Amino acid sequence: MKTSEALAGIRQHWPFAIVALVGAVLIFTNLGMDYLWEDEGDTAALASNILKFGVPKAWDGAAFIDSDHGARLNRDLIMITHPWVQYYLTAGSFVLFGQNTFAARFPFAIASWMSILLVYLFLWRLTESRRIAFTAAALLVLSVQFLLYARQCRYCSLNMLLVVWLFWVFFEMKSARNCALFVLVSVLLFHTHPYGIAPVVALGVLSFIYRPFKPQRRWIWFAAPAIALLTLPWIAISSLFSTGVALNTSVPQTLGDVFERCFQAFIEATSVTPLIGTGLLFLGAGLIHWKRKNSEQPRQTDITPGMFLEANERSILLGVMAAIVLCGLATAMTQSSDALWLAGMRFASPVLPLAAMAAAIVIVKTSRGNRVVWVALVLVFGFTKIAQLTPWVAWNPGGVIRCGKYSVGTHVPVRVIDRVLGSGIAKYVRDLWRKNPGTVATTCNFLRANARSGDVLILNYGWEPTYFYTRLPQALGILPQYPVYQRARELGLPEFVFGVDHVRWIVWRSAWETAPGYAMDDVAREIVGRGGKITIVLETEETVFENSPDIHHHRFSDGSYLFPRTQTFPASRIARVDWPGD
Repeated sequence: MKTSEALAGIRQHWPFAIVALVGAVLIFTNLGMDYLWEDEGDTAALASNILKFGVPKAWDGAAFIDSDHGARLNRDLIMITHPWVQYYLTAGSFVLFGQNTFAARFPFAIASWMSILLVYLFLWRLTESRRIAFTAAALLVLSVQFLLYARQCRYCSLNMLLVVWLFWVFFEMKSARNCALFVLVSVLLFHTHPYGIAPVVALGVLSFIYRPFKPQRRWIWFAAPAIALLTLPWIAISSLFSTGVALNTSVPQTLGDVFERCFQAFIEATSVTPLIGTGLLFLGAGLIHWKRKNSEQPRQTDITPGMFLEANERSILLGVMAAIVLCGLATAMTQSSDALWLAGMRFASPVLPLAAMAAAIVIVKTSRGNRVVWVALVLVFGFTKIAQLTPWVAWNPGGVIRCGKYSVGTHVPVRVIDRVLGSGIAKYVRDLWRKNPGTVATTCNFLRANARSGDVLILNYGWEPTYFYTRLPQALGILPQYPVYQRARELGLPEFVFGVDHVRWIVWRSAWETAPGYAMDDVAREIVGRGGKITIVLETEETVFENSPDIHHHRFSDGSYLFPRTQTFPASRIARVDWPGD
């Protein structure tokens, strides 16, 4: 009897099983086909060094790996600015599967797929509605931004999984065991990315001001000191022994800066999630419910005549909104509006599953048990952009909104149809079976075919993925103005790290002309002055980032972009250097 009841219970969830299967196909298909982009290369290269040294060192004897020119490093050249969870997770995958693209991305893909499962289970358990749980999972699977983050070797996937787990644990936190679990998840969120602490703070504050969270309040008193003890020392260490925190953050100088950044954070969040539609639908449904409730003859079709939302549904929505707002504030207080426009939701990736959960609750409650209305709303939210900001700012194709000396940038697709329909999912599905090489892939393939082991290479960008794929020593990696220059000299790093000594290849990315602190003319002058001869051997398209995972800047396999490119660049080049006596 028990077995048959269990099977019957599982069969009730068959619609979600289909969603989970579709999600797995969209996330795992040809996961290792395309090269790691620049930020992924940072994760993979440092994870590789963990296997050698036990810690993420930036120097392994052949290449100096730090795109911030040493600002993230301590005196032992160990990266200490960014927490280490993503690096050790990648290193563990390398142990199991070898050092390759698939292994680098696999644990993060698993985390993303598990976040779909966790969203479903959490909402089903808390709301007792399979329809709400299914809707949230389906909206997440249909989010192109979620899928792009799911397939990269970076912290975004971990943040999305952990924030859902955090919510589940918080709502269950009525014992010492669950309190300890809340501490664990909170600490993991921080050590995945420091901004991950924002949802923790949001839920903690709500426990003191929102009566239904009173049972959690007593446990927050125990959890907060433990979380602080396991996170604040990292901030202190990274601030005292490196300059990376100051380099990678920007504090607003005026009240106008604050408003500008908050507006840009709002734009980024509402451009890739259905928050606009969710808010409007919630207000409309709430108004209708209020009118019906106060009418003399309420309609008999009302399913929940007493309340529009159940207690747990209200609590989830409030927690979600508080966490989203605090995630936005955290990024706005530390990143310029330009940085937010470029990075999109990368720093606030927990917003993606949270927004899906909020939308699911509002969609199902608005449909009031009408299956046709429910399906229609899911299709609108999942396959169009009507619930997002995009079509509502289409009147301004240039995207820039100015107010005096302040300005923000919206994201308006090039084609009119793309401003309304979610055509990105079709392009994404097509690209699962089509290679999408960018500049990194092209240059690495050339070097692997033509360079010899031990050939010294100069790059002006993309150091980490290039080293991960070629293992060629890299010259001119540390300049006198870098914060680690003197320490690197003391540690006895070889001379080629500081100059052009016996360099054989130059990869010059046109989009990053002076990024390292020198220009191509400077390098050429130094090499020629030493007797070297430079010959251009390849020119290739400059794709800026290796197919950025942020949908507003993502390049698809046919070379197209959903959103306009703000700048194009000349071809990037590879040159061979020949020296006298070669």
